[in-house]
Amino acid sequence: MQVSVLVFMKSLATPLVLYADNANQLYDEIKQLIRGANAQSPKLIEKQGVGPLKKVAFLDTEISGVAVQLEPVFGQR
Repeated sequence: MQVSVLVFMKSLATPLVLYADNANQLYDEIKQLIRGANAQSPKLIEKQGVGPLKKVAFLDTEISGVAVQLEPVFGQR
């Protein structure tokens, strides 16, 4: 199984799918960003990934949710 972090954005219909070496740590970081977001002072957040998205940047005030997802990996044993 492969673990990904889904970042739900207010302006996007589908979530950003991020793969990281430590998905639980990334999940906790995104949760803290949601808690600390201030509409009066948005912050640009940049994250590096190990999957198809190598780098992504977004405003902390645009995050609407975060989730961890287990994905099956086919063809590997």
